[in-house]
Amino acid sequence: MTVYTPRRDKEALTVPVKVVNSGKKRAFYRFRIRVTGAGGFDATASASADVVGLYPGTSWPTELTVRDPGHIPPANPHITIVSVERDVYGPGYQGAR
Repeated sequence: MTVYTPRRDKEALTVPVKVVNSGKKRAFYRFRIRVTGAGGFDATASASADVVGLYPGTSWPTELTVRDPGHIPPANPHITIVSVERDVYGPGYQGAR
């Protein structure tokens, strides 16, 4: 997973990210990021590729909009990847793993 430089507006940060499936099987991804910064800004956002999944060698570029009501988005945010989950079975799979 790669996190790119966020874009800032008056109320939110837009954080571009890209997930790449470097495995040998189609996989479903879920991830969460945390953004902190000056003035007490502290927000968490998540996304998931649960519908189709990523085929080997493909990527999923997406953007997360991060807001912290009552706080101005920082000019120099600190972005942490909190978690990345990869599942080759997909959401709702009930069989043996």
